[in-house]
Amino acid sequence: MNDDATDLDGAPLRFNPPDGWRTPHPQWILLHQGFLPPSDWQPYEDAPAIPPQWPWWEENGTSWYTFFRDRAALPARALGNWFSLAAIGLFATVISPFALPGWTIGLGGLVGIGFLVLGVRGVVRTYKRGSSPAINPHESIRDWAQRRLDSYVTTQYATASERGGQERTLEEFIEAKNAEWWSENASDATNW
Repeated sequence: MNDDATDLDGAPLRFNPPDGWRTPHPQWILLHQGFLPPSDWQPYEDAPAIPPQWPWWEENGTSWYTFFRDRAALPARALGNWFSLAAIGLFATVISPFALPGWTIGLGGLVGIGFLVLGVRGVVRTYKRGSSPAINPHESIRDWAQRRLDSYVTTQYATASERGGQERTLEEFIEAKNAEWWSENASDATNW
């Protein structure tokens, strides 16, 4: 997913604002993936109260799985590879009597059994070796989003400061961006 893109279809999570709330700008949603606000949070002045236990985020279809595919721990990927080898071996063992002629049936069966044994052995070894402790997927997304948000804010603040104009602190800049993303004081925020 491109850091500057505002395509929400590629985001791992979909934002679910409470009823009566404004929907923030897509850039806010992309940079705050998995954000869990405090119970008294009000992104804009007249925001309705937050219902108890509100589900802020939900999995975004296949984008959720795409996000984690390349972030899977190496042992988890190895486990899948060994399992695939075992499946090919089982398939070859079962199909060889029907697909191969004469004496090659035995050869096909032996190759299939060899793959099956290697695959099962690899699965067992990888499973016994264990993998890194299971991570909370939402925590992983929050860490990823926080790094992206920090990078975005730093870059945008530096660009705005280079352009000159009003001298604002980083905190004031972040407040202005949040106001812009939540459609409050948009005329002030667009100066950045």
